Amino acid sequence: MPLDRPDLSLPELWECHARFQPGKLAVVCGEHRENWAELNAGMNRVANRLIHAGVGRGDKVAVVMANSIDMLHIMFGIVKAGACVVPISMLLRDEQIAVLLEDSQAVGLFASPGPGALDVKRLSGSKLRKDLLIGVGLRKDEWTDFSEWISDASTSAPGVGYSPDDDFSLIYSSGTTGLPKGILHTHRARFHWSYSNALELGFQHDSVALVTTSLYSNGTWFMVLPPMLMGAAIVIMQGFTPSSLLQKIAAEKVTHTFMVPTQFIATLADSTLDQTDLSSLQSVLSAGSPLRESTKLEIRARITHRLFELYGFSEGFATIIGPQNVFDK
Repeated sequence: MPLDRPDLSLPELWECHARFQPGKLAVVCGEHRENWAELNAGMNRVANRLIHAGVGRGDKVAVVMANSIDMLHIMFGIVKAGACVVPISMLLRDEQIAVLLEDSQAVGLFASPGPGALDVKRLSGSKLRKDLLIGVGLRKDEWTDFSEWISDASTSAPGVGYSPDDDFSLIYSSGTTGLPKGILHTHRARFHWSYSNALELGFQHDSVALVTTSLYSNGTWFMVLPPMLMGAAIVIMQGFTPSSLLQKIAAEKVTHTFMVPTQFIATLADSTLDQTDLSSLQSVLSAGSPLRESTKLEIRARITHRLFELYGFSEGFATIIGPQNVFDK
């Protein structure tokens, strides 16, 4: 990374974290824990394998997966290859996924087992390559097994140059007024999004962010990109229940988390809430729909007073109502 360059990219920062704090905890999912050296190596393997397959700048690669460390490797390995990641919800039907694959012009697709059939005949887009249909735990003839595909890939830095105007991610909106709409973010936009939110939400190098929602969602990335910018740790839930949430906050000393209002309401109703040690929490975020005033007051009284509400963060920078904007009556 030239010292006279005025810009910096997230993939270059991830390499720095792996170099200067290789043994520091980076990600936890279930019983699986990785340090920064291991997380970076996992992303590099995906990047190098994609580059070997001819994927790079200007290409879109889709991901339809359940929460896992593999999904983290894959999403940001795509970015490290210089390509653009297109995260798609697993809850969509094959026909809906096919529309998004066609709209994004994705050349590849990583998928894990889910509710949908993932029938290749239905998923085929105009640019989708058969050799880039990669299944993660997906045992179907048309799919290449991810473990085999990645087995001989190098863990070295891919050596890609990143321009601030290169595409980083293509996120599809919820589609409440019709079909989901693709929102394109550049490396510059994602870096500044990560930096500004890390600053606003108080992320530090020793923070621990808890992911309670699906990794394909842009809201979830508040608990992914800002901590990764800071070299902090991410704890990924594979499925949400109030009790498992509270256990993870106490066990992992979670400092930040994001939930939608229904998750907050369920957590407030859990009988173990008031007996759980939540002293590590520094900030909690809510988005997706408005919080009722009574719910806000209860969150502030029983979980943490550091409550942030977020609006309009898919299209650009979030509008945030923070603790400093709340006045007790």
